[in-house]
Amino acid sequence: MRKKILLTLLIAGLVAGSAIPTNVTWAASKASLDKINRELKEIQKKRAQQKQQVKQTEEKISAVQKEQKDLQTELMQIDLRRNETQKKLDKLEVQMNETTEKAAEAQDNLDDAKLRVAQRETLLKTRVKSMYERGKVSYLDVLLGSSDFGDFLTRMEGLQLILEQDTRILEDNMRDKETIEVKKKEIDHQLTVYAGMLDEAESLKAELDKQYKHSLVVKAELKKKESALEEDLEQFGQQLIALTKAESDKYAERVRAMSSSSSGYKGGKLGLPVADGQFRFSSGFGMRTDPFTGRSAGHNGVDMAAPKGTTIMAAANGVVIFAGYSNGFGNTVMIKHSDEITTLYGHIREGGIKVSVGQSVTKGQKIAEVGSTGRSTGNHVHFTVYKNDVAVNPMPYLK
Repeated sequence: MRKKILLTLLIAGLVAGSAIPTNVTWAASKASLDKINRELKEIQKKRAQQKQQVKQTEEKISAVQKEQKDLQTELMQIDLRRNETQKKLDKLEVQMNETTEKAAEAQDNLDDAKLRVAQRETLLKTRVKSMYERGKVSYLDVLLGSSDFGDFLTRMEGLQLILEQDTRILEDNMRDKETIEVKKKEIDHQLTVYAGMLDEAESLKAELDKQYKHSLVVKAELKKKESALEEDLEQFGQQLIALTKAESDKYAERVRAMSSSSSGYKGGKLGLPVADGQFRFSSGFGMRTDPFTGRSAGHNGVDMAAPKGTTIMAAANGVVIFAGYSNGFGNTVMIKHSDEITTLYGHIREGGIKVSVGQSVTKGQKIAEVGSTGRSTGNHVHFTVYKNDVAVNPMPYLK
């Protein structure tokens, strides 16, 4: 949309400056020209104000677009953090499952250990019960009841085995209880730690999701703001085009006022912008192969190849409505010759513009010098004829 506005403004003479010619050489009444110049100056003042509004709106749009770009970067960073958090959650879930399995295995071991302890305690209780039922018989009674020394040794060895067995049973019980209980406490602790980590990770993920949703809301608001600014830019641009048209019309009115003199352009043949014999036609009007893209594209003028610095002349009498840099054409001059006809001279060399906006020029007058600025592959002048603001083939006007 902005490109469309700029193209329209360029053709219509938007970028014409506010300078007013000081030397009026055409035979027109001074009062009439003064009135036209005052009106032209007022239009140019309004156009400058409108142009400033467009510039400010474009700057606001650029700022919003930068915010959107920064926000997009933030959204990407949040996405990356969410991915990392999800990986952490997945890893924790695996660890939790493994730990849960270990805890279940430890519980089975603990149950087995408890069963063994119970069985041992039953064995010990059975022995105590048997001793109780037989009366108070001590280990010493068993030894003293020996029939001889050999029996004594046999009984001593038996008692030793019983003591060792009882001691081993008690030690096994204590070891089983302590080991399994410690192991279970360790696993329970791990489960508690992992559960805490899982809660933390889920909280982080929830916070990231919240930030992401908020960013999407902000992004939508910025997009809405950008759309509103684009609408303002469209409106300001149309107003600017209207002012530009009024300015162009006023220039045409001044040309008409001056046309009472024989020096005014009346629509006859246009002179060559470069003297005959100093150039060659390198590209014509219409479709051609674009030298940059290699694709077929439209060409709204003719190209005249000539050495750098070669004089470029006004094709007819008129008023300069643009003298400056234009994207694509590089250094450019535009001259309004009548209500209908405007000419454009592009790719002028650096410092090669020799006229200023508002200046009156005559046919054949030097206005610039050949160069290769802008979208150009070599030294030449791009020459366009606009009829009612529409580019037409210049060749019929040059013949």
